[in-house]
Amino acid sequence: SFLIKDSIDMRGTLALAVLLAAAAHEACGVSPGPRAATRRSVLATLPFVPAALAAQPRVSRATERTGLALNVLITGANSGIGFAAASKLVGEGHSVTLACRTQARADAAAAAINAEAGAERGVARGVECDLASLASVRRCAAELLKSGVLLDVLCLNAAVAPGTQETAPKRTVEQFEETIGVNHLGHFLLANSLLPVLKAQPGRPAPRIVVTASEVHNPEEPGGQVGSKASLGDLSGLRTALSGGEWSMVDGGVFDPDKAYKDSKLCNMLFLSELERRLEASGSKVRVNAFSPGLITRTGLFRSQRPLFTAAFDFLANNVAKFAETVEYGGGCIDFMAMSPELEGQGGLFYSDYPPGKHTLVLRTPSAEARDACKAAELWALSEKLVGLGA
Repeated sequence: SFLIKDSIDMRGTLALAVLLAAAAHEACGVSPGPRAATRRSVLATLPFVPAALAAQPRVSRATERTGLALNVLITGANSGIGFAAASKLVGEGHSVTLACRTQARADAAAAAINAEAGAERGVARGVECDLASLASVRRCAAELLKSGVLLDVLCLNAAVAPGTQETAPKRTVEQFEETIGVNHLGHFLLANSLLPVLKAQPGRPAPRIVVTASEVHNPEEPGGQVGSKASLGDLSGLRTALSGGEWSMVDGGVFDPDKAYKDSKLCNMLFLSELERRLEASGSKVRVNAFSPGLITRTGLFRSQRPLFTAAFDFLANNVAKFAETVEYGGGCIDFMAMSPELEGQGGLFYSDYPPGKHTLVLRTPSAEARDACKAAELWALSEKLVGLGA
C-alpha cells in the first residue's frame, strides 16, 4: 500500500474557483459541461494547491470498487509499471487486456501474469496495438469492438522517450515525430475509437479512462525545470504536418529530444482536459483522470539513453538522493486510479508523487498551459485531423 493524501473543505476558495473555471471555458466558446462542480474537480483548476491539502495523509488501498470483476485495458503492459499494474489487477480478480507493440510481447506478458496469478484470480489476455502505427491502433480497436466486451477502465499508459543525445527524430509509420505520435496521437485515436465500449452498465461502476502523465509537463515543477521546458507554442508544427510539410516539434521548432518528451506529456494533460469536458457536455458518465508516477529509472522508458548515463543516474536517484520511485509503486498508482472508490464520479484530476521518492500520491495542479481550455480545444481539433477522425 502507499499513502494517498486527500484534501480539506475550503468553501470560499472553491466558490471562487467555480466562477474562474467557468469563465475560462466560456472565453474559448466551449461549455464547461452540465455536471455540477465537485470539490476535487474545482481544485484541479486552481493555480496552486494549498499546503493544507497534504495535512492529513492516510493509507488507502486501491482494490475493489464494487466487488465485481472489471474489464481493464492497459497499453504498454508487457513491461514496467503497465506490467506491474496488470499483475496487481489480475491478482485482484479483474480481466485485463494487455495492449502491446507486438502480439508476441502481449501474449508472453499475459502468460507470465496468468501463471503467477493462478486459476482462482482474474485473467490476462494480449492484443497487438502498435501506437506508432495508426493502422495497428485501428485494428486493435476493431478487434475489441467486434468482441462485444464492454470496458470498465482504459489505461493509456505506454510511452517512448528519445535519447537526449539524439539529433534527429525517429518517425512513426505516418511520419509523425515518434514521441508525439506514440505518446499522444496513437492514444488519442485509441481512446476515441474505444469510447463505444466504455459505457455505463447497470450494477457496475462508471467507466474510467486513466492517463499516465508526468510532472515534467510543468516547467514550474522540479522535473520540468531541468533541461528544456515543455511548451506547445502556437501548435504550428501540427499545422505544418497537416499541410504535408516537414516538422519535428509541436511548436514548429527544431528537434529537441528532451523537450519532445515533455511536450508529449503536456499533450496528455490537454487531452485529459478536453476529453473530460466533452464527456461532461455529452452527459456521459465516463470520467477521465491523469497521474504522474514520478521518476522511475528501471523501466523501458530509459532504453534510448546512453547506458553509462542510465546506470549512473539510476544509482544516484535510487541509492544516493533517493528521489526515484519503484516500478511496483507505479503499478500501484495505476491500480489506485483505476479502482479506488475515492475517485468515483471524479474527473479532470491530476495526481502525482509528492514529495518525490516517498511513495505518496497527491492531488496536484497541472501547469498553466495544461489548464488552457482554448489550447486544449485547438490541440483536439488538430489531432482529430491528423489521425483521420475530423469531419
